[in-house]
Amino acid sequence: MLVAVLLRALPFRRRSLRFSGDLALVAGLVALFLTPFTIRIFVVPSISMEPTLRVGDVILVDRLPTLLGLAPSNGSIVVFRPPRKVASNDFVKRVVARSGDTFSLVDGIAERNGRTIPEPYLANPPAYDLAVSGFALDLNGEPLVGNVASIPPRSRWASADRVPNGYAIVLGDNRNYSDDSHLWGFLKLRGHIVGQAIAVVWPLSHIALFSLE
Repeated sequence: MLVAVLLRALPFRRRSLRFSGDLALVAGLVALFLTPFTIRIFVVPSISMEPTLRVGDVILVDRLPTLLGLAPSNGSIVVFRPPRKVASNDFVKRVVARSGDTFSLVDGIAERNGRTIPEPYLANPPAYDLAVSGFALDLNGEPLVGNVASIPPRSRWASADRVPNGYAIVLGDNRNYSDDSHLWGFLKLRGHIVGQAIAVVWPLSHIALFSLE
């Protein structure tokens, strides 16, 4: 919309030879103006998205779809604010199901709307040999911090469940080492999604662009 308004204000005709150059100039100016407001830099904090994203990778996050109220697509990598009870820092995970989808995860095989989801990006096959919500340890009679570890419960998505409107299911590519929807269920989109990862820009050896399903 902003581009269209600027184009109408320019003193040239569409058929003029200058049109393509003027159009490129306007597009460049609009991009330059919007970029500080729509692009965010995020540093990957954990191994939960390996091998796609590694600790310390610097990624660009596009906030424009979120600002426009658009839900992320299945397969997209998103940066989001986790439920308050989980953590205060932003997370990065992959969207595997969105509003209206049915989703199940049995023996490491994810299905959406009755079809197996191709997941070539997984670090290792998910292992759900244990179902532990938390535990406490003591050392020489002194209690250590309780609930120090969690393992994704095998029963969370054992049967197909429909994603409510305004929510999504997000999982890490390194599924055995990821604090995600395995543990806390559906992610509310409004007020939580920061934006969609569009590229790794550092280190140079790991530069990549992301594509959707």
